[in-house]
Amino acid sequence: MLNFKKMSPAQKIAASFLLVILCGTLLLMLPISNVDGNFMNPIDALFSATSATCVTGLSTINVSEQLNLFGQIVLMLLIQIGGLGLMTFMAVFLLIIKSRLSLNEKIVMKEMLNQEHVFNMKKFIVDILYYTLFFETIGAILLSIPMIEQYGLFDGSFKAIFLAVSAFCNAGFDTLGSTSLQAYADQPLICFTIMALIVLGGLGFAVWFDVRDKLVSLVKGKLAWKKFRRSLSLHTKLVLFVTFLLIVSGALFIVVFEYNNSATLGNMPFPQKIMCGLFESISLRTAGFTSINYGALQSQTSLIMMVLMFIGGCPGGTAGGIKTTTFIILVIYIIGMLKGSKQTVVFRRAIEESIVIRAMGIFFLNLVVLFVGVLLLCIIQSQDFLSIAFECVSALATVGSSLGLTGDLEALGKLVIICMMYIGRIGISTLVLSMMRQRSFDENKISLPKGNIIVG
Repeated sequence: MLNFKKMSPAQKIAASFLLVILCGTLLLMLPISNVDGNFMNPIDALFSATSATCVTGLSTINVSEQLNLFGQIVLMLLIQIGGLGLMTFMAVFLLIIKSRLSLNEKIVMKEMLNQEHVFNMKKFIVDILYYTLFFETIGAILLSIPMIEQYGLFDGSFKAIFLAVSAFCNAGFDTLGSTSLQAYADQPLICFTIMALIVLGGLGFAVWFDVRDKLVSLVKGKLAWKKFRRSLSLHTKLVLFVTFLLIVSGALFIVVFEYNNSATLGNMPFPQKIMCGLFESISLRTAGFTSINYGALQSQTSLIMMVLMFIGGCPGGTAGGIKTTTFIILVIYIIGMLKGSKQTVVFRRAIEESIVIRAMGIFFLNLVVLFVGVLLLCIIQSQDFLSIAFECVSALATVGSSLGLTGDLEALGKLVIICMMYIGRIGISTLVLSMMRQRSFDENKISLPKGNIIVG
């Protein structure tokens, strides 16, 4: 029997997500959760629970037809817990009970929230819950305006709440049917609200609070407008810059490639094409909602979408992927290397070599997992390579978009995707660390002879 207290932070994070998935599987499988009053197929229940907890959005069932109100509430709770992490809720519970966290608990939360230092964790966690509830409430109110008009007060309100939670947690689940948000592609209120929630959830909690604190100082006159941008942390500036760049460039590629495709954007007026392009560009950053038919996409569009999905959102938030900072650090490093630069410089700041090496490791390990997943799915499934690769990237980056393969997955194929969603949510580095035993000595303190290898 494993002792939870003796586990490393990485092991606790991995175990907490696994525990939520298993509990969710059991609840979703029960007749009380299903419309027909029968037990759900265990693999489908496991797949749905994993997808919700890992805030992915891939689904082998039609949520609105398979799950009743209780089942949908269970799914929504799994999304909320998965988005913020079980350890976050456990920390809140501990704060309520004893009003403080031990050093070990703070270290676990530091790893869970992808923070650099152990600091005032109590305030940070409370702020996370407060702002999460605030943004989801505002989103639910805005979404309820058209939803109540279409579905009535109770059903419309619940659909709005479910959508708001799912969008903020970058999950991609909805209770609207099998075509996601395609029926609402011409409704700016729904599209822009969903986009705002996805971006807010994907930016990362540290970015929110940094911008908030500087804005407060600006409003109070303690900070001049010219110094506002400079006062933001390097991480915040980099995240905001890369997020803007990826959203705009992704939307541009999608609109250009699908401009004349009558099955996607072709028949839409120009403003709606721009809106849908932005929506897809943002949603592909690990949210998984769709406003167009992915089954009719051009091949080049699917390829661009796979790149956007693989990059994902920002660290410390509800998004997945290798993260925007990992991507841009590697790009800057490669450009600098080609120029002969000895440092990786971002906004006139030199990035530590350890950070660059960590980014390389994350990128490489994710590629390895993606390759293995695609290979296994190619062996198991008989579909075309593009659909398989798209599905695997979507699962690993916890996006939830699909070219139509999800519903045709074999039992073994579902297990492969389940594993990839789990790895993508807890993070490849967390998974590796959770399986490693701590060494009795520090290799970094041992000086070894230099070796020379020819590369390139």
